[in-house]
Amino acid sequence: MALLSAGQQLFAQRHIDSISIDDIVDTADVGKGSFYNHFDGKTAFAQAVYELVQGDIEFHIYSVNQDVADPAMRIARALCTVLRYAREHPDRLQSLISLSTRGTDRAARLNSGMVSDIRHGLDQHRLSGIDVGHAVLVVIGMTNMAVSHLTSETDANPTELATGMAAAMLRALGMNAEDSADVSRAAAAELLGGGEDFYTTS
Repeated sequence: MALLSAGQQLFAQRHIDSISIDDIVDTADVGKGSFYNHFDGKTAFAQAVYELVQGDIEFHIYSVNQDVADPAMRIARALCTVLRYAREHPDRLQSLISLSTRGTDRAARLNSGMVSDIRHGLDQHRLSGIDVGHAVLVVIGMTNMAVSHLTSETDANPTELATGMAAAMLRALGMNAEDSADVSRAAAAELLGGGEDFYTTS
C-alpha cells in the first residue's frame, strides 16, 4: 500500500516516463527489493495504480447508480460521482488522468459498466448518432477535462461544472437538449448540491 500510495502521488505530479523505480521506492520509503516482490517493473506498477484508483471510483459509481435504471441518468450521475471524488482525492484522480491512455479501450474490464450504460442508452434511443467506441472516448475525454478543470481552478463550482459538462456529454451522445439539461440538473443537484456525503471515503 505504501508503494501504491507513492505511485498515486507521483503519477499525479509527473508523467510516467519521468518517474523511476528509485523515485517510487524513495517516496514510499521502502527498499527496492520490496518493489520487485510485488511488481515486475514500472509498467506493471502503473497498471496496478490505475486499476486501484479506477476500481475505487467504479465502486462509488456503482453505489450511487444501483437503483437507477435510466442509462442517461446513470451516465450523468457517474460524472457527478467522479467530480465529487476529485474534490476528496485530487491526487488519486490526477494519477488516473495521467495514466488514462491505458483505459480507453471499450473492451477493458474497467470500462464494462460505462459500455453497458451506453449500449442500453442506444438500444432505448435515449442516446443516438454515435457508435459505442466513440461514445466511450467522449465520456472518458469529457470526464478527464472536467476533473482537470475542477482541480486546477480554485473558484470552480462543482455543481455548475457537473451540470454543464454532463449536459454537454449527453448532447455529444445524441440526447436532445431539453432532456440532457433536465437529467444533468437533477443528477448534479442530488449528488453535488450539498448535504451529507453520498459515499464513504476510503
